[in-house]
Amino acid sequence: MRPTRILLLHAETEENRTLSYQRGWPREFERHPRFRTVSGVARLGRRLSSPRIDAVVMLHSVLSNDLILDESVLRRLERLSVPKAYFIGNEYKLMPQKMAFCERVGVDLLVSQLSSERALDLYRARLGCTVVAIPNTGVDPAWFRPERPSAERPVDLGYRAYDSPLYLGHQERRELAERFLEVAGRLGLAVDISLDPADRFGERDWAAFLNRCKGQLGTEAGGDYFELGDETRNAVNSFLRDHPGAGFSEVWDRFFARYQHPVSGRALSGRIVEAAATKTVQILLEGEYGGYFRPDVHYIPLRKDFSNLDEAVAKFRDPELGCAVAERAYEVAIGELTYAALIDRFARALEPLLG
Repeated sequence: MRPTRILLLHAETEENRTLSYQRGWPREFERHPRFRTVSGVARLGRRLSSPRIDAVVMLHSVLSNDLILDESVLRRLERLSVPKAYFIGNEYKLMPQKMAFCERVGVDLLVSQLSSERALDLYRARLGCTVVAIPNTGVDPAWFRPERPSAERPVDLGYRAYDSPLYLGHQERRELAERFLEVAGRLGLAVDISLDPADRFGERDWAAFLNRCKGQLGTEAGGDYFELGDETRNAVNSFLRDHPGAGFSEVWDRFFARYQHPVSGRALSGRIVEAAATKTVQILLEGEYGGYFRPDVHYIPLRKDFSNLDEAVAKFRDPELGCAVAERAYEVAIGELTYAALIDRFARALEPLLG
């Protein structure tokens, strides 16, 4: 079977330097034997009209925080009659723009990082296309692998994340970081924890950081209030513009305390997959984690009210337990969540659309 020829659209910018999935997916598509890729937005004028293209694949960075395709490219995409797939990211903001983009260019296959069937059904009802759930970050074993045994890692617990905007309806990342910074001295933990964007790492440095950490903290990405119309996000942002001193508790009481029938917008964070691939023990806030990682099997669970924090740290300090948890998480990451495995799943979803 000949490889499927795809036009692969993506962006590589300074802004996504520390977002390993926005760098990893295009690299892995170009390696994968199921596909022959043409990459790079700069060459679209020539490539879009090529009769040798079987499909267009638009990765997360095409429209994540901003649309990178100009009007002339959008018009060419509209005219193409090959199947078009879009990996949608940041499924908590700019959703009207993303839905309009899908409708304009005629997306045939939407790849969501969400695992909630209710969320996926909302996409299906809106767009009328095929929708599949695939985690937004895989792992490249050549970069993310265990290079040091746990006993030789100088940091007990590490953590890097972006602070969550208030319109997500939670502050889990900030609460997690602040709580462990607060108790580190009492519990005798060596920690390296930061939410400062300046302290984030590119892929290679992130892999090296994980190999300096016995354990990592973490939580699910996204929030519990998925909407296709950004109604709550827009309302919260408007409120904060008028009340710049408002804190999270006021936002919660006004917008989330009585929210009816929320749809989960939670997703498996790539940072968790990459930590698993380096056999870094993880203390994670309780969650679904896409169905891949389970409490006390693949990670040490921490309640969201932190009521079992001392118990979780005691489990973390048990070398036999920590080794077993890390090993099982590693098996999931290497067995199910490599980019090669995820692209195989994508290829199976795309195949019926190729005709």
